[in-house]
Amino acid sequence: MIVSANTLRIFSALGLLLYIGVGVVALMKGGNFLDYNVLSSSPISGQHIGIFMIELGVGITVGATMTTIFFIFFPVES
Repeated sequence: MIVSANTLRIFSALGLLLYIGVGVVALMKGGNFLDYNVLSSSPISGQHIGIFMIELGVGITVGATMTTIFFIFFPVES
């Protein structure tokens, strides 16, 4: 297998933590959960940063999960 199952689990968890982390940072800065406007001094920059980080977290989680499902259906024979 190119990537171990443990590595895929870690990436799935990291993507989720990144998603939740953006919301927690917004809460700590005085906004609502996933309120991107408070992530930067400029609301527009905050929107850009927040959306990018959320999409990165979702992409990491979905990619790791799809790879896991692929290897379940088509295991690598050694």
